[in-house]
Amino acid sequence: MANYCAECALYDLNGTPKWGDEHYCSKKGKYLKPTTTACSSFEKNNIKEGYQRAGCYITTIVYNILGYPDDCELLVVLRNFRENYLKQNSEHLPLLIEYDQIGPIISNNIMNDPDAKIAAIENTRNFLIPCVQAIKNGNYTEAIEIYKSMVLLLKLKYGLLRTPVDYTVEEPMEALGKGRIRTALIN
Repeated sequence: MANYCAECALYDLNGTPKWGDEHYCSKKGKYLKPTTTACSSFEKNNIKEGYQRAGCYITTIVYNILGYPDDCELLVVLRNFRENYLKQNSEHLPLLIEYDQIGPIISNNIMNDPDAKIAAIENTRNFLIPCVQAIKNGNYTEAIEIYKSMVLLLKLKYGLLRTPVDYTVEEPMEALGKGRIRTALIN
């Protein structure tokens, strides 16, 4: 049985539709009909698991706005850093939890920003590229500080400084840091 875009976690059924019933696919970076046969990136939208994919703001900046490929060096280095360094040390758990909870909100604000492309270029130039360079040089503490500065700037820009983050979330480390939102569990 085929999977369809409407069943995919990468397909934004909650967003404003275009052309009648077409919704935004964050993987393809375009609007598609809900009955479109799912692509190879299909990720079942299953809120029973407690997390729902909701938008990673770094991917929004780099992939969706600037048009870099999803496997560009910038994104690969940052993902590897998350998987092979941040997730290997419980000291970084709060950073990953915050990313999941604030990331989708920032992503949404960036996508709706009338100057999204300018903001994306500035964040890439001022934060993401220096962060990747620090990672490549083995300066992981510096990379984390650069990242934190970017998050603070984005929170300030979009009025999110007082947005609460629930650090008591008990999820396995491997489930964190991918721009997901906590959803109500369904029995």
